[in-house]
Amino acid sequence: MDTRINKIAALANLSAYDEDGSSSYIDGAPHIKHRSLRILYGQLVIQVFDRARKYNKIPVVLDLGAGEGSVTLPFLELGAKVVAVDSSASQLKTLQSKCERFGDMLEIRCEDVHEILKNKQVKYDIVVANSFLHHVPDYLTMIKEATTILNPHGQFFSFQDPLRYDSLGKFTMLFSTLVYFWWRGFRGDLIGGVKRRIRRARGIYLEGSVHDNAEYHVTRNGVDQVAICRLLDESGFDCEILPYFSAHSYIFQPIGAALNLKNTFGVIAQDRANRQE
Repeated sequence: MDTRINKIAALANLSAYDEDGSSSYIDGAPHIKHRSLRILYGQLVIQVFDRARKYNKIPVVLDLGAGEGSVTLPFLELGAKVVAVDSSASQLKTLQSKCERFGDMLEIRCEDVHEILKNKQVKYDIVVANSFLHHVPDYLTMIKEATTILNPHGQFFSFQDPLRYDSLGKFTMLFSTLVYFWWRGFRGDLIGGVKRRIRRARGIYLEGSVHDNAEYHVTRNGVDQVAICRLLDESGFDCEILPYFSAHSYIFQPIGAALNLKNTFGVIAQDRANRQE
């Protein structure tokens, strides 16, 4: 195994901790708390970075929804220059503190990611959306915009989004749902969560609901991996969908993986460099 993978996997975990107790974030972020998923993530980060270096010695990465740096820190460590974007000033402050040693290799932007994507004058080698697409109502438009600010041979990379629910097998969907409620039961508000699920199953969504908006993927049938791949292909990109199993529970994560279930996915897409500008 590439010795860099373990290091990058560890950095993805480290970047999420802060003094204010973001262990709650770790508990809710399976790709960070399970070693097997951190290893997978590390492998993909290195694959994307090494491919970008073929065309630019110092790849420039745009990290959308950077948070506390689970993307930013690993890419900086590998030698990329990163523009980290997030609307949360507090999370970016934590990120900046952890990445201070990288100096001007890091640029921090506290603003809406859609505003960044409007600037067509600045180009990037990699655009990353880590555990982010499922929080964006119109993620297809966002991805389309991201493709327009990539250099020739540039890459779009996403990780940790739920596969479209109706594309899952019945057993996979049942197992994933039971695992989720097992985990949710230990976090309080179990009754409230069940009531929201029943309401949503009836097709009732509340526009002003914090829960419905924060859990957009839960209320809208997951993230459509087929539509994403079709959009990227039509935009001149070779697209690879990378399905895998992800659960909140330490107990059920290895079980689901051993059963070869797939309920989550990542995307690696590379520009064919023959687009019409």
